[in-house]
Amino acid sequence: MAFSREVKDFKGKTVEVLYPLHEIDSYNGEEMKTFIIEHDSYDAVIVNFSRVNYLNSSGLRELIQILKFLKERGKLLFLTNLNEEINKIFDSTNLHRLFSIHSTDETAGTILEG
Repeated sequence: MAFSREVKDFKGKTVEVLYPLHEIDSYNGEEMKTFIIEHDSYDAVIVNFSRVNYLNSSGLRELIQILKFLKERGKLLFLTNLNEEINKIFDSTNLHRLFSIHSTDETAGTILEG
């Protein structure tokens, strides 16, 4: 598996936290998307970038597809712990307007609590 995972609880909301390893590309992104589609017992998903050092356009496409899938089901997607380079990718493509990006998982969790 190209990511590790854990389940967190934020004030009664179940959050699936995914930790992609090293990169998000078409392979890793597809694997995360398949996991999210097959495991639908959460209120939100956090993709934690703390272990990611590379993101390409195929990975961005997979993240957009994950976001679309979750929105269609009334669920939320948060991206957390982006490094400076990856954050620049989201800024330069204006995708920071589409995604809910936060510095930590806990910061994202406060949105669920509110």
